[in-house]
Amino acid sequence: MLHGHGGDVYSLAKEIGGSPDSILDFSSNVSPLPLPKGLDEVLISRLSEIRCLPEVDSRGVRETLAQRYGMSPDQFLVGSGTTEWIFSLPRILSPGKVIIPLPTYADYADAARLASCEIETAGPWPEAGSGTDQDILGTLSGSASSGSLVFWCNPNNPTGRFISPDLLYRVIKESHETTWVIDESYAPFLGPDHESSLIARGVPSNLVLLRSCSKIYGIPGLRLGYLAGSVALVAELADQARPWSVNRLAQIAGEYLLAGQDYEQEVRDYCMREKQRLLMELECCSFLEPLKGSTHFILFRVHKPWTAAELTRSLRKKSIIIRDCGNFVGLDGEYIRISLRDKAGNDRLVEAIKTLETR
Repeated sequence: MLHGHGGDVYSLAKEIGGSPDSILDFSSNVSPLPLPKGLDEVLISRLSEIRCLPEVDSRGVRETLAQRYGMSPDQFLVGSGTTEWIFSLPRILSPGKVIIPLPTYADYADAARLASCEIETAGPWPEAGSGTDQDILGTLSGSASSGSLVFWCNPNNPTGRFISPDLLYRVIKESHETTWVIDESYAPFLGPDHESSLIARGVPSNLVLLRSCSKIYGIPGLRLGYLAGSVALVAELADQARPWSVNRLAQIAGEYLLAGQDYEQEVRDYCMREKQRLLMELECCSFLEPLKGSTHFILFRVHKPWTAAELTRSLRKKSIIIRDCGNFVGLDGEYIRISLRDKAGNDRLVEAIKTLETR
């Protein structure tokens, strides 16, 4: 069982003897807006469908994706979150080596270890401004050999660094003997697909794209994500995929949500405005230094007299969860990560942090 991720409101609720609804969670990087309009009604109206098995291969979601992106349904696999594919890919593809840039999402290394793969790390590039994008991609492609697999989170978690899809696409095409797994879980927060995603540029045979519905739609409890790739690669992966890995309510939600894009733009517009406001409100807190990043979550360097662990514990006592980044390999020093919530929640966080500065 893996621990150390954000979003564990249930543990804190039990710890303080409160309700999960009373916890303000800034550690999980999901949409800060209410659920997309109409989703509740759609799920309730079709609740009786849970009396039957779900579609074995999530055909309805794959057809919705195919229509949205102008691709074949056979270029998509749907799973129980992107986590399913992160852990399946090293096992199924059996790469000679897995290359992981640091710091980044810990599940990539965990998945490689569980598949008994050789792991080579690159970097670290601890901040969005460390190293040029071209240098980073050059290091990754230079480290890769025939049969290697490279994980890259774009934009990156926890730094928020975003590499241009055009530049990334060129490097992937040139490194045709290497499999590139590009995790775009947070790309929808940055811009429409044609601006933020490789999927609008085509999916060459050595590219696997991971996309999350949990983050942009704020539905992590439903567990829904998908993979895009070439027909041949997707067929190879499908041969070893688990049947019925996606529950029926998640399939219904996926078909409904992926068919429209208005909500995604609402999230982007809100995050752009609210991020700037939150940063301005926290400027007076000398122990918090925000680092440059493109995402709706913000990486802060923590300065004395506080440490990341102490700050996290103090806010937990106020029923507020932030992300202590102490378990991100390659991120040396004191760092926390804060993701946006609604305006009232953000104001409560600011007020709580400001009361700590008098320590």
